[in-house]
Amino acid sequence: MNNNRWEQTRRYSHIGISSNSNATYAIQYLNAYEILYESKHPIDTIALPMLYTMRHYLELALKSNIEYFHEFSGSRNMVGKTVHTLTSLSNAFQEHWKLSKRKFGVEVDDTTLIQDFGQLIKELETLDSYAVSFRYSHDREKNKNFQWSDTIDIYQLNELFKSAKTLLNHSVNVFEDYTGLMDGNVTKEQLLSLQVSTQ
Repeated sequence: MNNNRWEQTRRYSHIGISSNSNATYAIQYLNAYEILYESKHPIDTIALPMLYTMRHYLELALKSNIEYFHEFSGSRNMVGKTVHTLTSLSNAFQEHWKLSKRKFGVEVDDTTLIQDFGQLIKELETLDSYAVSFRYSHDREKNKNFQWSDTIDIYQLNELFKSAKTLLNHSVNVFEDYTGLMDGNVTKEQLLSLQVSTQ
């Protein structure tokens, strides 16, 4: 048996099929993060790429949610913008989410999820505001991004990240289930026209 052939087949990627949207990219970065988080490797040999994959998942998931909800929210906040700051994107997502829930009467208790998510964003922005510190050792002025004594409690970040994953991965599902889009009881066009006509 040619074991090399099996290995080649296992490593052959249909990258075109699995790269059709920010949402699919986000899930791949999430998978990569979780593989690294569960790894048995010493944490300081994988911490930087692991934290980068967490951060990039958040950026892509936020952009995907903003793109989805802006039609329902009626806001254009951060739609189509080339932005990498998590604070700007998370503020925009929360605006779209809040407006969409209110306009379509979606009642869901997301208080804890939003609080944990906000804390995670705050901590990641302190560590890496512009998606640079987890990727490069020094900034453009040749200053070291992390000091010798800097530490990060990745376990604590991961606990907050659990809420972020729930919020970002399932907000569309919650919205579609609540409004009838998921079951096909209403189309997006019908839902938008109904919302406009009842204002």
